[in-house]
Amino acid sequence: MRTLYIIGTGGFAKEVAQLAHEINLAFAHWDALAYLSETPAEVGKPMPFGSVVGTDDILKDLSTPADVAVGIGSPRLRAKLGSSLMPLPSLRFPNLIHPANPINADHVLLGVGNIVTRGAVFTCDIKVGDLNVFNLNSTVGHDTTIGSFNVINPGTNVSGGVSIGDRCLFGTGSQVLEGISIANGSTIGAGAVVVKDVDRENLTLVGIPAKPLNAT
Repeated sequence: MRTLYIIGTGGFAKEVAQLAHEINLAFAHWDALAYLSETPAEVGKPMPFGSVVGTDDILKDLSTPADVAVGIGSPRLRAKLGSSLMPLPSLRFPNLIHPANPINADHVLLGVGNIVTRGAVFTCDIKVGDLNVFNLNSTVGHDTTIGSFNVINPGTNVSGGVSIGDRCLFGTGSQVLEGISIANGSTIGAGAVVVKDVDRENLTLVGIPAKPLNAT
């Protein structure tokens, strides 16, 4: 038994704490849930299922092993935190998977630190990197490869044979059709439908079919 430190104090961090609480009810992994803030003034603030116990800096000085979950919904910040904290030997980044979600470990290969909320569905022959978010009722189809630090928001559907890079953001209800490749740093707007490859990095695409923002 160890502490689970949740980085962040916003709405998504609260949802991560709720997910961890529901995992604990089923499997009793952690003896405490503790939030970390970038703002020292928040230390001591009560939060759902725990409180703010310090700033992010305390993770670098821990003398005992601890688990960490990133409760921040920005792909860029998830990548920044991952690069600075994942090399620390005292920290572990468990995959937080809702107990109601059946994920077959023989057919879905997950890295570390992924957050899989209630209703997220994976089929088969899927490879996923680290510190991704799969939010409520999102789906990932067969033979899909997903990098690291991506945030897939509620109701997003990723079809089979898709390749997604790193640090991508998928808005609520977005759709990615079969066989599409999406470059690093892409932002897919809410409700957008991606029908062809996104081969340039850091583009924002919106609409049906999805096109680069401000494209003529």
